[in-house]
Amino acid sequence: MKIPIFEEILLSELSTEKLRIIVSDSRIGKVPCYINLTNLKKEEIDDLILNLEQITLENNLHPLFPYPLYVVTSLPINSLFPSVKSVKDLPDHYFKKVKRPNNKELQLLNKLSLKVDKIKNLELYKILGDLKASAREQKKLYNETKELYFLEMLNSQLLEKTKKR
Repeated sequence: MKIPIFEEILLSELSTEKLRIIVSDSRIGKVPCYINLTNLKKEEIDDLILNLEQITLENNLHPLFPYPLYVVTSLPINSLFPSVKSVKDLPDHYFKKVKRPNNKELQLLNKLSLKVDKIKNLELYKILGDLKASAREQKKLYNETKELYFLEMLNSQLLEKTKKR
């Protein structure tokens, strides 16, 4: 496996068929990728994002795991994909220079490729939905216990004051 560095996905055409070919030929999910949409209009970006979301779902890809697929645009978008305003805002650790890895690094990269394959076989959307539901319930429980703790502390302070009288 290669060291994971950014790969730019170039869009020559915005048609759905061409986009399907580009996504299937690209290494989305195998390495971190980004699509630069800074020179497109808002309507074109919205259409492209919708088509791209549909195609990634069809190909059983996730925009965040195992490696993210970033959308570079200066306009705000509501999408599954993480977005940044410019290429300079992308995470720096994926822009490292490629050098020949030593034996130990090669072993780690091979293990990493196995982990990537395992992650790609999981039902990531279902797992993330379950995690978000669990997080909401845990936050609700935390808020209720925090209020209960406050009321208990208030009660103990009031009892101390009444005993002193």
